[in-house]
Amino acid sequence: MTTDNIFSGLKVVDLASFIAGPAAAVILSDFGADVIKVEPPKGELWRIANKIPPQPIAPEPYQW
Repeated sequence: MTTDNIFSGLKVVDLASFIAGPAAAVILSDFGADVIKVEPPKGELWRIANKIPPQPIAPEPYQW
């Protein structure tokens, strides 16, 4: 039995950062798209955003 979804076979290149773009890529992936995430050489800034002042220090990079 195959598990084809609405976006099966769709190729997506995710060049976005921060909330809206990556969230859209996750949704497309959930519906079957193949998503390739391209990040800057030092990695996605959002991963360390929880340690940049004036944010409260948190163990996880989730601000909500």
